[in-house]
Amino acid sequence: MMGHISLRLTVISLCVFPLALGGCLNLGGGTQQTTKFYVLNSLYSAQEDIRTQTVGSDFTVGIGPVELPQYVNRPQVVRRTSRNELEVAPFARWAESLDENCSRVLAENLTVLLSTDRVIVYPWKRTVPIDYQVVVDVTRFDGALGGDVSMRARWTLLGDDGKKMLLRRQSSFSEKTDATTYEALVAAQSRILAELSREIAEKITAISK
Repeated sequence: MMGHISLRLTVISLCVFPLALGGCLNLGGGTQQTTKFYVLNSLYSAQEDIRTQTVGSDFTVGIGPVELPQYVNRPQVVRRTSRNELEVAPFARWAESLDENCSRVLAENLTVLLSTDRVIVYPWKRTVPIDYQVVVDVTRFDGALGGDVSMRARWTLLGDDGKKMLLRRQSSFSEKTDATTYEALVAAQSRILAELSREIAEKITAISK
């Protein structure tokens, strides 16, 4: 019996010792890496010239659903390291769900570009009449640190409370990052989302006329 207890204590000690040693090495290795949280920014906060278009106040636009590839719709920021390889950042994370962040930013952008405050995000109540619904299926939304950021998206514009298809488009955008940082990567993704917003706003304006 005592032999079994001694053996168990030895095994536990062997398991705990590397963990303790690793912790000591980590503490003695200098400054620890701090996790940073990121969000996409809208045209409200972007430092750029905003071209607004007035379409009337009796205008209601519904944004969503917005679907993203599962490889980027995760808590961590994902960067592309090669054509077929992606890397999940260990210390760069999204402050909220990326699909929800994209939906909110699209709504804010269209509020600015269409000069209307009647833009809502999916899901909405069935009793709310929707003049135009924008459904977005993003098939790529990633980039390389210090390189290009790309988006490919199929989006559909629906009318009559989502019962009538007015337009279907496939869009592709690319932006260069300003630095080899995750902050620059996310900023480039924000600029791409602004370009998609402008394209959608232009089509809504044309159809509404």
